[in-house]
Amino acid sequence: MSKKKNKKAAQKNPFKSRSLSELLIKFSAPAVAGMFVSALFNIITRVYIGHEFGSPGIASITLLFPMGFFFMAFCILIGVGANSLFSIRLGEKKHEEARQIIGNALVMLTLISLVLMTAMYIFIEPMLRFLGADEVTMPYVLPYLKVVLPGYALFNIGAGMNNFIRSAGHPKTAMATQFIGAFLNLTIAPLTIFVLHWGMPGAAVATVCGQVVSFAWVMLFFCHPRSAFQLHWQYMRLRWDLISSSMKIGASQSVFQLASSAMNYLLNHALLKYGGNMAVSAMGIAISANMIFIMPQLGLSQGAQPLIGYNYGARKFSTAFHTLKMALRWGFMFGLVATAITFGFAPHIAQIFNSTDEQLIAMAARAMRIMNILMAFDALQILGTSFFQAINKPVRAAVLSLSRQILFLIPLVLVLPLFFGLNGVFFAPVVADLLSCLLTYFMLRGYFAKYKQNFFLGKKFR
Repeated sequence: MSKKKNKKAAQKNPFKSRSLSELLIKFSAPAVAGMFVSALFNIITRVYIGHEFGSPGIASITLLFPMGFFFMAFCILIGVGANSLFSIRLGEKKHEEARQIIGNALVMLTLISLVLMTAMYIFIEPMLRFLGADEVTMPYVLPYLKVVLPGYALFNIGAGMNNFIRSAGHPKTAMATQFIGAFLNLTIAPLTIFVLHWGMPGAAVATVCGQVVSFAWVMLFFCHPRSAFQLHWQYMRLRWDLISSSMKIGASQSVFQLASSAMNYLLNHALLKYGGNMAVSAMGIAISANMIFIMPQLGLSQGAQPLIGYNYGARKFSTAFHTLKMALRWGFMFGLVATAITFGFAPHIAQIFNSTDEQLIAMAARAMRIMNILMAFDALQILGTSFFQAINKPVRAAVLSLSRQILFLIPLVLVLPLFFGLNGVFFAPVVADLLSCLLTYFMLRGYFAKYKQNFFLGKKFR
């Protein structure tokens, strides 16, 4: 009888399996697929806009990148931070507090998203001019943003809550959230842009439709009576100790997103200065393609994070370390494949966004190849930050998050173009990646030594 009970308990516990590799695949594969689809969600609109409106349309969407990162920073502050705390509490068997963390996260995500959306509507035109919109791009970006802002708010709430679905042991359900939104965007955008001729607002309508349904799917999971973490009003009473703990953990990646917002702002203005709207469009295409290539590494970090957090909370430190090392090996291989694809097919990838403008295609292919030279090593910085976040070391995670964007990239974006012009703008992210990877390596090696673990070898997982 006891054996049957133990077997049933093991089946109910999503963190138990025959091997570490099986667990990492179980949690990461849906996350990788979901992240890929999430990237596709954003890219689809840019592809349609590129074919319908050309370089000015792509440039106008690219100018919104800093705003998107700014919005996402606050979603991550609560959503990702609370998710890490949630995983740790599951490992400690504190299920009631885990439910309170979910409820508090939903309330805070909703409040923050509504405040940001309202403020952006009030200051919409000054904000767009600050971001770099001019007489060429303003007619495209202003009507688009007016329609898409509510979608941004719903997307942030849904994305923040979707993290809990994955960490609760339902990675496939979390993946389905992203699939649904991307599919709707893919099917509705051609109708609103090419058939109904709604222009840029039509592209925004397609995006918002996908985001609304994705949000509804996430909330359905937490409101379903059979959900193990069903939302109830008592869990939504704000507990400032949980909120502050979540914010401390999520602060590193949140500040990283804020730094990304600042970096993209400076990057766009450097591109405008040294290459005009054409350079902004080319970088927009390169970043869009890069989003696809980097998704496996980001998906690995999302899949590994709950495993690391759970095992660290259960004081299985060796297992937590080996989860990181295995994810790093896989991330490095994904990066090598991405670099090979980029160098072989960059012009063909650029043509997906616009097949007629040869100057745009050539510039986008050049930017793409430069940016992806060191893609394999990006896994170290991405997973290293996720590791320290998962084990509740927010200061270390913050240092790694900020190293690339603030310590390295922003100065490089300001300095390199002075000597190398537009190529200096394209090379700045590459040099920043190299420097941040070196910093991550030394920090991880030191932390592994503290627990008498070899960063390269270590004991085998059992």
